[in-house]
Amino acid sequence: MPDPELQQLAALLQRGAHSELERRLADRLARDPVDAEAHRLLAMVASATGRADMALEHMARAVTLAPHVHGFQFQLGCLLAHAGRYPDALERFKATTSACPDMAEAWYFQGISLLRMHRDLEALPALRRAHSLAPDDLQMLDALAELEFRVGFPADALPLWRRLAKRRPHDVHTVLKRGECESRMGLFEDAIEIYRHALRTHPDSAALWMALAQAQEDHGDRAGALEAYRQTLGLRPAWAPPLAGLLALERGNSLPQQLHDAAQVVASTAGSDADRSLLGYALGRAYDAMGRHADAWDCWTIANQARQRMAGPANPGVLQSQVRQTIGAFSGADASRHASSEVEDDRFVFIVGMPRSGTTLTEQIIGAHPQAHPCGERPDLALIVRHLPLQFAPESPPWPQLAASLSQAQLIECGALYASGAPARATPGTARLLDKEPLNFQHLGLIQMLFPRARIIWCRRDPRDVAVSIFSENFAPGETLATSLEGIGHYINLQDRLMRHWMATSRLPIHLMQYETLVSAPEQEARRVIEFLDLDWDSACLEFHASRAGVQTPSRWQVKQPVHARSVGRWHNYGQHLTPLLDVLEPSSY
Repeated sequence: MPDPELQQLAALLQRGAHSELERRLADRLARDPVDAEAHRLLAMVASATGRADMALEHMARAVTLAPHVHGFQFQLGCLLAHAGRYPDALERFKATTSACPDMAEAWYFQGISLLRMHRDLEALPALRRAHSLAPDDLQMLDALAELEFRVGFPADALPLWRRLAKRRPHDVHTVLKRGECESRMGLFEDAIEIYRHALRTHPDSAALWMALAQAQEDHGDRAGALEAYRQTLGLRPAWAPPLAGLLALERGNSLPQQLHDAAQVVASTAGSDADRSLLGYALGRAYDAMGRHADAWDCWTIANQARQRMAGPANPGVLQSQVRQTIGAFSGADASRHASSEVEDDRFVFIVGMPRSGTTLTEQIIGAHPQAHPCGERPDLALIVRHLPLQFAPESPPWPQLAASLSQAQLIECGALYASGAPARATPGTARLLDKEPLNFQHLGLIQMLFPRARIIWCRRDPRDVAVSIFSENFAPGETLATSLEGIGHYINLQDRLMRHWMATSRLPIHLMQYETLVSAPEQEARRVIEFLDLDWDSACLEFHASRAGVQTPSRWQVKQPVHARSVGRWHNYGQHLTPLLDVLEPSSY
């Protein structure tokens, strides 16, 4: 039977009568020190009145006295999480979900604890489970939508954001997230319409105008993007993102006021490194287009120094270790042990190489063929590599040593996961799907295991031009090797070393595309690569620049022009600065 006194005490807690409740609980515990429920209530009182240590002490005592009461484990986990003790909280939430697998809140807090510990990929299954158990819970839906997108699953995140948009139609944050997800999936027109619709309700939202500008730029609408950037600056003058957007679009035609405003931010030591790096890259490119090469280099140097302060210095040893381990895992007897999915799908084409080596130009030439579809820079392979160790016992080796342990069934599952991310707008019957993530050069071993009939195109370019282009570009903050000439040189060397290994050992066909040859003889080289892909020649491949298809890459506007050789030898403008690069580059990288 229910204990009447405990019911009264619980009512006092609900009313917030903390002093009276604490007095009566003290009396009850004096009579019965092993009363687990009394300890739990006292923990709740202590928590509500800001005495965290006392709350944890009594809740832990309650769990010890009644270990079979799983709600106690959950409440202790909540108190531990509130105190910032996430590893301890995680153990309590795991114990709860093990005993009560249908308790959505325990799965949710297990996922949140993992997020606080920066273990995003491990948090994903927990939040998915929580959402499946409580699909109408807005908090769980929101957390899962955020995480799905952040870890690189926009196809899974998009329906969640669409549901959230129906629940919160006027919430600007939700609109922005949904629009970003639509854009990531290549649905630029949908994203643009979402932003425009929201701006009817929130016409003074600088964030919405900024998002509209980026979506229009991705969609290839230069005029629309310029107007939206200007609207953004009108609402929020001197804001770095729209100012950088305008500079990037205008380049040598930038207005004097824009150049002045950006130069002030770049030169100032009072602003944030994020703004200095963003505007430093953009202002440098504007100066470069104007022929002010000394000023351009100064801006890029400041930008890269700011980025190093944000993300840390380059550490070539990490990539060097990865390359060494990959070569070891995919050589000789080790490689012969690897399973193969034996999937007959021959649609996938992977365009790899150093960033800024012509991968986008190559993708656009092939993508203009009526039987090919450009998918952009897909993060899927890197995500699969990150996920694989989580599917095994903790003692399993990391990737790439893990490659020898994968079964054919597991490879088929991974291949299906990759294939499911193909753009929805690829027409049925498309013969070739193009993935132009340059850094997939690290994953050709996995590609061979997943898709034995895939094709590889290796883009190469004069490493000095590659280095100048990378040094001047605003890459993701995590790409620390891109912020110094030495780091870029090591990156080029290691990429070249690994690609030569694949050329010598891989069963996949690899086509070498030399940028300088491509821009000097575009039709000849285009015909060669189309033949390599076993497609009939189509003259549309030379008219790729006329396409209105969006391109999500820093070189989006360069590939909206016919093929030209103006960027060949660009490094000569900055030759006096390149000694750190030249001291590092190996002869084979040229």
